[in-house]
Amino acid sequence: MDISALRRQHDEIGLTARLLRQAISDDRLPRSVAALRWQLARQLMAHLALEDGILYPALERSLSGETRERAIALRKDTGALADRFAIYLATWSDDRIAAEWPAFCKETRIILDTLNSRIERENRLLYPLAAAAMDRNRPAARRA
Repeated sequence: MDISALRRQHDEIGLTARLLRQAISDDRLPRSVAALRWQLARQLMAHLALEDGILYPALERSLSGETRERAIALRKDTGALADRFAIYLATWSDDRIAAEWPAFCKETRIILDTLNSRIERENRLLYPLAAAAMDRNRPAARRA
């Protein structure tokens, strides 16, 4: 698994999340956020499919007990973001957003805070763990 590609995806997701946060910065003035929400959804769902479907399970099967335990703990701590985000998208139609703008802004901030926290934790803890695990699994001749 290419950790640098996952980091780039984090950067792209982070940028879109910042743009969405900026769009909801005034909870008294409704703005069009549909394009940003769907852009974030596409980026996030593709990224989480890799992490939750491939990276976490691979680390949780590691021969290293420490790697396994840390990956399991991280997955538990970061929660089911894909499910939460899907519910958020389904709950907030364009009509409901327009009718309940302040509530939408509040819920969007919560989901963006959760996303930001997961990205920070994975950049700081998961990706170095994955890189170390991959390095341990590389034949000695390729490590040099």
